[in-house]
Amino acid sequence: MSSIDKTVEVLNSLANKSRLQILDCIRDGARNPGEMAKKLGRHRSTVEKHLRVLLKSGIIEKVPSLTISGQLSVNYKIRDSVSGTLSMILEKCASL
Repeated sequence: MSSIDKTVEVLNSLANKSRLQILDCIRDGARNPGEMAKKLGRHRSTVEKHLRVLLKSGIIEKVPSLTISGQLSVNYKIRDSVSGTLSMILEKCASL
């Protein structure tokens, strides 16, 4: 995949209100899809669909963790390498 193709993929991933809301939801730290769905008032399956798009484009990553009861849970977080750039883009757009 060329760098232009990758850029198009990333920008297309960001060109969706629901995905931007998900990114805002995990801006402060990793969350699981159930928590995000509850906070955003959406179905878990809808959140998971958007997470797959963000994951494929490399904007977010999976973070495995254990629940209090010892069960495996998969959380999602914004990649450290993307976090600063994403914050800058969102701030610039908000000031337009």
